[in-house]
Amino acid sequence: MNVRPQAPTFGRRSFSRVIAIGVLVASSAIGVASATADSIPWPTPQADGTQSLMSVQMLQALGDTPTTRYVLGSRVLRKGMLGTDVRSLQILLRRRGYKIRADGDFGRLTHRAVKRFQKRYRLKGDGVVGPRTMAKLGVRRIRTAPTTPAPIVNPGTYPLTGPNAARAKYLKAFPVAGKHTYFNDFGAPRGQGAHQGNDIMAARGIPVRATAAGTVWKANRVESGLGGIYVWMEDAKGTDYYFAHLNAIASGIKAGSVVKVGQVIGYVGNTGDARYGATHLHFEIRPEGIGPINPYTDLLAVDPEPPVRN
Repeated sequence: MNVRPQAPTFGRRSFSRVIAIGVLVASSAIGVASATADSIPWPTPQADGTQSLMSVQMLQALGDTPTTRYVLGSRVLRKGMLGTDVRSLQILLRRRGYKIRADGDFGRLTHRAVKRFQKRYRLKGDGVVGPRTMAKLGVRRIRTAPTTPAPIVNPGTYPLTGPNAARAKYLKAFPVAGKHTYFNDFGAPRGQGAHQGNDIMAARGIPVRATAAGTVWKANRVESGLGGIYVWMEDAKGTDYYFAHLNAIASGIKAGSVVKVGQVIGYVGNTGDARYGATHLHFEIRPEGIGPINPYTDLLAVDPEPPVRN
């Protein structure tokens, strides 16, 4: 997994202010400028997963909502449904030449495109996206959408660091609070370029902890993109830490959250471009928020159970 941010032309905080202003203007245009996700009652999905058009408008204005987080392949899709998996479906159809919007709303045009796609591949042209249609789209396996599991270890009983912690330059805690394995895969070739962090292999649901005291500046709870569900945080010295492929983000963790060393911020998973692979945490260190460095030496230093090196 890789993240390739564009070289900033001005500070990230200035950029955030510009984005915030843009969101406010966009929200005003649809009449929800002063609304928040807590102040607007989200429509309850029906048994078949359908929601009203108003929920789509609120989704566009306010962003993530728990009723829309699905991985493509986790459920059968049909007209009237909403979700991140619907958007993934629409992107796949667009790549095949179907002129539809990737808005996460399985509406009339998406339904028509699915039927045309099914007819092309001699499938039952009912507009319902089940396992056979998924397979023709290149989605090879149906799996359960990620959920927040009960932690399988108590992070309070798992040591923050090992005996060599003083050797670490950046880390004050090991990011995974449970049994794990990893090796030095920084710079290894990937489809998107050289690997920009280390992958720490661990079971789904093991807690992921803040490796330093700092502030969360982005928490993406929607299964999307390369990193899937992920958290970015920054310490007092301006070093960024990236935690990707999470199964879920811990309750209360959001942009602006101040976290302590060792605080649980999420749980190990395999979202994003790791969705059909082994569960693990993709972890990066970016001093001063610029380019990534190899985190391996620091991980070894703070690891309570460091891997045996030959």
